[in-house]
Amino acid sequence: MADYQSPRAETSSTTSMKRKKKRKLPDSEIKHEEKASKSSRNIHFNDSVNKPLHTMELLEDSSPWINLQLLLSLQNKNIDAQKKVELAYDYVKLRLNQVEDESTQSSEVVSFERVIIFLNNWVQSTLISSEKKIKVDQLGLSGSCLDYRCWKVFKFCLEEGTKLRLSMSFYRDILKVISCIAKNTEVKDFNDDELPLYDTVLDCVSSVFASHGGVSNENLDLWISLVGTVVELVLKVITEKREDTRSIVIILNLTCLVLEPFAKFLRLHPSKKNGFHDFVDRLLEPLLYLLHVTHESVINANHVWVRKLLKLNEEVLCQGLFHSSHIDGFLSLQSLTKYKLSDDGKQKDSKTVIKSYHRHLFDKLGRILAEKKAFALFGVGELFRLYVRCIKRQESVDVTEGRSEQSQRVSALSSEMRKSLFDFFVQVTEPFLGDIDTYLKDGMELGSVLEDVNCTLKSVNSVLVGLIEEEVYVRVDDTSEGACGNFLQLICDKITLLASKLGQIVPLTFDVNNGKRKEVVEMAAKELVLCVNNLLKIDYDVLGSDLESLWLLIFTYGTLGHALTDMQDTSSVISEIIRLGCHVVNLYSELRQVGTSVFALCKAIRRSVSPARDIEVDHPESCRSSLYHESWTNSVRLILCSPELRLSIHNAVKSIPEGQVSLCIQELTTDLSSSLEWMKGNLGNSCQGFKAEVLGSGLSEVYALILDSLMVTSGNSSLVGVSLSDLMTVIRPILSVLISQQEDGVHKFLSEVSGCKAETASTHWIFVFFFRLYLSSRSLYRQAVSLAPPTTSKKMSEVMRDTFTAYSGNEWLEKTEKDDGYFSWISESPVSLPFVIEAISDVYDKENVADMDISPLTYVMNAMVIQRLVDLNRLVNSYEFVIKKNGNEDGIKDKQNKRLQKRLSKLTEEATGLVNVMTGHFSLLKKCELDYPNDTVVAAIDKKSLPCAFWCIVCRNIDIWSMHAAKKKLKMFLSILLQSSLPYASSSFKKFGECNNAVKALNLKTVTGREISFELLSNTMLYEEKFVWKHMASSFCKFLKESVSPLFCNGVDIELQAHPNWPDVLSSLKNRSVVSSNIKKVGSEQEVDPSVEKIYTVCETSFDFLSWMPKQCISSKSFSLYATCILNLERFIVGALLGDNDDRSLRNHYKLLRLFLCCRRTLKNLVVTYCENNIESSQNSLGAIHFDGKFPALWLLESLHSVQHVFSKDENTHVNDLMFSLMDYTSYVFLTLTKGSFVHASHHLISSRKPFQQKTEPTFDQEDSVDASNFVIHVAEALKDHAQTMLTDKSEKTSRSRLLKLSSIIACFQGFLWGLSSTLCHMDARNINLKAIFLRREFKPIDKLKLCIDTFTTFVQKFLCELVLQDDKLLEASRRFHIEDVNMGSVHISNVPVNKLLARENLEEAYFFRQLFIAYSAVLKLNLQTKTSLSTNLVNIFIGMTEFLLSEYSNKPETPSEFTFVFLDGIGKFLEELANHLSSTNPTLSTNVYEKLVDLHLKALGKCISLQQKRATLESHETESTKTVNDPEFAYSSLDDFKSRLRLSFKVYVSKPSELYVSSAVQSIKKALIGLQEGCMANYQIRTESSGGGNVTSVVAAGIDCLDVVLEAITGRKGLSTVKTDILGSVCCLFNIIYHLQSPQIFYKHPVSTTHNRVDPDPGSVVLMCIEVLTKVSGKHALYQMDACHVAQALSIPSTLFQNIFQLTTSKDTSDDKLLDRQYSIELYAACCRMLYTFLRHHKRESVQHIALLQASVSVLLHCLEMVNKAETVQESYLVWGLQEGVKCGAFLRRIYEEIRQQKDVIGQDCRLFLSSYIVVYSGYGPLKAGIRREIDEALRPGVYALIDACSPDDLQYLHTVLGEGPCRNTLANLQHDYKINFQYEGKV
Repeated sequence: MADYQSPRAETSSTTSMKRKKKRKLPDSEIKHEEKASKSSRNIHFNDSVNKPLHTMELLEDSSPWINLQLLLSLQNKNIDAQKKVELAYDYVKLRLNQVEDESTQSSEVVSFERVIIFLNNWVQSTLISSEKKIKVDQLGLSGSCLDYRCWKVFKFCLEEGTKLRLSMSFYRDILKVISCIAKNTEVKDFNDDELPLYDTVLDCVSSVFASHGGVSNENLDLWISLVGTVVELVLKVITEKREDTRSIVIILNLTCLVLEPFAKFLRLHPSKKNGFHDFVDRLLEPLLYLLHVTHESVINANHVWVRKLLKLNEEVLCQGLFHSSHIDGFLSLQSLTKYKLSDDGKQKDSKTVIKSYHRHLFDKLGRILAEKKAFALFGVGELFRLYVRCIKRQESVDVTEGRSEQSQRVSALSSEMRKSLFDFFVQVTEPFLGDIDTYLKDGMELGSVLEDVNCTLKSVNSVLVGLIEEEVYVRVDDTSEGACGNFLQLICDKITLLASKLGQIVPLTFDVNNGKRKEVVEMAAKELVLCVNNLLKIDYDVLGSDLESLWLLIFTYGTLGHALTDMQDTSSVISEIIRLGCHVVNLYSELRQVGTSVFALCKAIRRSVSPARDIEVDHPESCRSSLYHESWTNSVRLILCSPELRLSIHNAVKSIPEGQVSLCIQELTTDLSSSLEWMKGNLGNSCQGFKAEVLGSGLSEVYALILDSLMVTSGNSSLVGVSLSDLMTVIRPILSVLISQQEDGVHKFLSEVSGCKAETASTHWIFVFFFRLYLSSRSLYRQAVSLAPPTTSKKMSEVMRDTFTAYSGNEWLEKTEKDDGYFSWISESPVSLPFVIEAISDVYDKENVADMDISPLTYVMNAMVIQRLVDLNRLVNSYEFVIKKNGNEDGIKDKQNKRLQKRLSKLTEEATGLVNVMTGHFSLLKKCELDYPNDTVVAAIDKKSLPCAFWCIVCRNIDIWSMHAAKKKLKMFLSILLQSSLPYASSSFKKFGECNNAVKALNLKTVTGREISFELLSNTMLYEEKFVWKHMASSFCKFLKESVSPLFCNGVDIELQAHPNWPDVLSSLKNRSVVSSNIKKVGSEQEVDPSVEKIYTVCETSFDFLSWMPKQCISSKSFSLYATCILNLERFIVGALLGDNDDRSLRNHYKLLRLFLCCRRTLKNLVVTYCENNIESSQNSLGAIHFDGKFPALWLLESLHSVQHVFSKDENTHVNDLMFSLMDYTSYVFLTLTKGSFVHASHHLISSRKPFQQKTEPTFDQEDSVDASNFVIHVAEALKDHAQTMLTDKSEKTSRSRLLKLSSIIACFQGFLWGLSSTLCHMDARNINLKAIFLRREFKPIDKLKLCIDTFTTFVQKFLCELVLQDDKLLEASRRFHIEDVNMGSVHISNVPVNKLLARENLEEAYFFRQLFIAYSAVLKLNLQTKTSLSTNLVNIFIGMTEFLLSEYSNKPETPSEFTFVFLDGIGKFLEELANHLSSTNPTLSTNVYEKLVDLHLKALGKCISLQQKRATLESHETESTKTVNDPEFAYSSLDDFKSRLRLSFKVYVSKPSELYVSSAVQSIKKALIGLQEGCMANYQIRTESSGGGNVTSVVAAGIDCLDVVLEAITGRKGLSTVKTDILGSVCCLFNIIYHLQSPQIFYKHPVSTTHNRVDPDPGSVVLMCIEVLTKVSGKHALYQMDACHVAQALSIPSTLFQNIFQLTTSKDTSDDKLLDRQYSIELYAACCRMLYTFLRHHKRESVQHIALLQASVSVLLHCLEMVNKAETVQESYLVWGLQEGVKCGAFLRRIYEEIRQQKDVIGQDCRLFLSSYIVVYSGYGPLKAGIRREIDEALRPGVYALIDACSPDDLQYLHTVLGEGPCRNTLANLQHDYKINFQYEGKV
């Protein structure tokens, strides 16, 4: 049937010339129709063969009667209903496949429109009748209601009716059909037959409800039935949390399609009384259920469909319950009347009057509560919020969804309206209060109904949250005569009573055998805490003054976390408890009643002992083993040690006004007295221990936190001192017992405090309490003394017996009082602190108390040690100063010195004793891993955390204790420091040098001991300590030895610090068996050992640390240790490699190779650092760089050869990279060794014969200088011997092993030669003519060096002949080199091997040539410095290779490999040294050759710029730029190095030569900028494409870069005179380039792939480079005077460029090749801003002439700041800038405004134009209507103030008039006000 066409249609198609369209079904529908037709025929027809003939032939007839026949057939009662369905379906298929033809339609007897109307009515009636049949006969899925064909016919009618604009009618019973569909839908994954059915049903439902008339049905009952069905269905989907399958989406979509018209129906047809009842009875519960679950789903998952469903559900509830026709009844509830108090304080008798049908809503809520329908009850809070929002909409108050950064929620409701809303709140909440009353009854066992309690409390919380967020109740605006407050008080009373009752069963959860479920108790406790917290947020006065009970309740619930081991994050109830505590503290801090909340906390801590004891009495069976003690003390510690609560208390105490600080201390003193009295009360021996623990772990934390947080100022210091003295008066009698001279002072002290003995558990907490109190009080008192007036300060210090703090230098010298010790504030003659510590330690070291955990006491005593050491250090330094001063007076004060010496010795002895006590705990650190989180809260310290806490004290106070520590302890400290940091640095920490700021604020984040170690190790302040200089080297070498020993040790301890016999070692390399016999083989069995893997990582990290270590730590001795250690490790590695050359251990070979590379790199860094430190000062210690002439320099080369031999057959790319890096590091070591040694030897070389005069220099030790000289000669001869050996080598010339060996020799030669050259430069800078010694004849040392250079030249010639030279005879007749002999193209080289260098076919050969170029560059430089012999032909060969390779590199379109740039770097160095031979006075080089060299630079630079794409920038890129150097899209780090090398070379070519050369270079640049192709005058290299935008060739981009180099390189008016005209002409070319390239395309980020050939530069980067060059030219205004037209063009560039970006922000094209480059747009914005203010500053007159252009550009740049506010910034394709990027741009734009202010005298009245533009945009009237975000405006605001300052009063008045009434005028007024406050200068201060 699908291919069938009527005969009329066929005739029409052959005769008519009109265009025809054929409609076809989608393949999926055709497939389903085939299945449906077959299944329908099988199911609904008994025998398809026995069909009546006339029904089958009807649709085959193409006569005009087809429509009529269809209508008659459908009306024929004799035809079965299913056959009619088949007939209609076939007709629809025929119509869908029929060709549309106007002649065919016009010939029909019955019009198509009439058929559609009839068919629509017929199919609806069929569906409705089938629904009734299903309902009556319960036939399940049979019938047409679920027949795909019926719905397909219905869909066809709806679609055709819409096209023909027919007025379609819909039966109201169609809702029953939809309901039937929903009822028979199962929550499952639909099969292939069901999906098309439901898709079609959705289309039909959508079309029915979307039509103009819709379902004309005012029968609310049908709607309610339908909505109830679909809501029930969708609740199954949401509650089962199924995945987002297509079937789930269909169900959600169906629900949304039903709810949306239902909400519209309710809005247009508000329900009457009965309808309201039906809605409430049948829909309220499921809709509340749905409201809750969708709200939770949106919060957790933010699903699109669920969010839409939530919105529609809210709309249905709003229209069904809170329609404007119902709202008046709810606004007149008068529920608060009965909560008003009469004059006698009693509640008034009154009844709440509610309209009859409104009461039904609250009755229904009561029934839901009675039935405990939990999820429905949880939605009551959202229902209340909906009601409030309906009222707000009615009152025209803005309703804000959630809280945002830009919206400020201000409740604009009237007081009466808030009162009415609160009435509704009362009516909703009262049933819950009644439910709570039931739970509070005496006979009610709460444990049996905990789940119901939790349900009730969670519902109450939901309502309270709605009350808070909608800001219904405002205490200061309450007009209910206290009724609102009374009701809230009533809620709070009932909640607290319920909380107390729940608290009684909390202890029962401790017993695991008890039947109570702890999880349910925790849930109920959490909800109770939330209730209290919410009530406090609503009204702070609901709790009254009984804060003590609240804190006690908090501690009670805190016992639920007793098994959490202080990890409160794992329990929601604990986190809510802490949040409540923070809220209480913050609330009373705002009320200026800090003491009320904090000291109520202290009282609750003391009261916590009694409830715990009651529990012991009431439930002895559940509290065996003192479990209740543990739970309560843990609860106290858990809460008081939480970082959040501690921070809240700290901030609250810190905010106490200055005058009330002393009062706070007085309150603390009173509370302290109460605590001491409380401790003396005897409740039993076990309870006394419990009280001691509460005292030390609870009260001491609060007291210490208060004292540490108080702010002392000069104004309150005296009063604070008096209050602290009173505090000491309380504790002095007790502490005096402890610090007395009595032997049993410790026992008497404990007895005095609590009557306990030392053996009693937890007595150590008493010491913790008093010591912490004394520590904090002493510190605070000293602050007060230091801030008090001089006289008062002295009196206060006398009270403390501390003269040092108050007295100045001379006064202190006159004082004769001795130091009274640490406890001088307590007693006149106290014992020393070491004595007290020893006495306490003796008590707790006994066996009967040895198992007691006294970690907190240990920590506190060490803190006391540090505090005492601070005092002792000050006294010791002072005494030493006085003794030294007296010693200079020739014996006048000998007696005083003797007395002071005795005191000094006593002080030093005490300090040493204290440090010994502290360092005695180092043994703890060596036994444990410092990976436990460090918590410096004393109460939380235990045996596990003590090492980390102690380590924190040690590391943070290293400067205090280290000066008194023994050498052994200092070495132990460094050992622990290295062991606890380096092994973990690679995975857990930042890089060295980046300070770890993890420990911030007040214990907000705990850190591990490892992090503390790494922070200290990364802190450069550590390396200022002398002991670090002395012992770090030995400690590091010991650590490294312990780390690497498992790799090489075969039972024998290896030694890294020994000095081996290097000649024997070198000879043993030739006999591998000798070496390997002493080395343990690194076998394949270690490959899987993770410990071995870790060793390599630790070694690499250790070497990274050594490379980073500050250079002041590298002394002569330490350098020798480090270098010896590294060289020995290299020796062991080489031995392991040579001794185990087995393929099975290949993985270990690679790791050993990497380790060897780390050693060599570290050695390089170490040598460089040491040389740099000593070479400038010419110290004798410079001799250590060559080990007094015994440095094993040959080891560097021989070990390199050995390693290369091991990997000679391994062509792995990674191995090649490692080998090349290894040779580079070795070369650099040779360079530095040679330079350092040659500088050291220069004294001997110069003084050997003295025909020359030098300035006086510091003399060297003659013997050391001779050693250095011999060392240099020895290295030169050894390299010469190796080179000569290779000259006679007959192996294959291009073999890998031979090339590697050649490269290594050249690398060492290169380093040696560059070392010589660098030494000559260094000596020249110091005016020492070292070059002269090279001119001496028969001077053996220099002759040997010259012979070495000649040997190397011969070496180069030989291998060049082998590899590239076609004619070997060219080198035989070469003459001495002169620059004028350079001739490009005169030497023919072999293209085949040279081509391979760029093709990456032979990396070893490429690296060989790279080394050859760099080494020969050194020969070139030495030739310039010492006039050594040089072959002209050899130079020409190198030049020929350079020309060929750079030309090939520039012309190849493909992207080179990374290694290509490493190779080409050597060519760049050669070009640079060749340029140094050019003379500035005698131009002898051919101009043609010079131009070719310049062109080579242009082409190569252009290629680099093309490869860099958007990363391409100028060398002079300003520091304000935010461009990232290492873009993740590019891996070619060497590309940047090569480009820098080319720039450096080009700079030499244009800065050093004569004016003739420079003029030629500038003209070449100008030609490149013009875009002329070589040899063609008509074709340009600057093009504009038809698709928009343009491009330039690489040479044009290189011209821009080179022009920038020229501007930097050429200085002086004489040099500029010849090129000034050409440079100004080049500026015109820059404008031309910008105008060709400007387009939106420059802002796009182009994707980068490895196969993409980047031929042309990125247009955006070229534009940016042009702007930066223009800025530089403008800055040199004295040299380059630009025309006014050029200034105008420059001023218009920003507006032209950034107008394009507005098109991109609204573009919806998100293709991969059209992603916006945010980073580039910021760069361009910054560059444009710099250009504008630079032109404005240096071209004032021209800028004012074109002020309109300037104003237009600034306006466009200002408009760009609006784009940060666009909502689309979430998506990358629309993203312009993030907030921080916008702030940066605002800062750049501010600089323009500030420059306008500087030029206000020139600009005049035009300043107001810029200000008005800002005001308009800020007020939200810019192009995007978004305004400027606050953070961006803060960055821009100083510039705006500058504009206001630039405007005259008349200008401001003009703006005031022009802006008119509205936001703009208000903005101007606010700006002027802020300007006067923050910016305006009003004279001297």
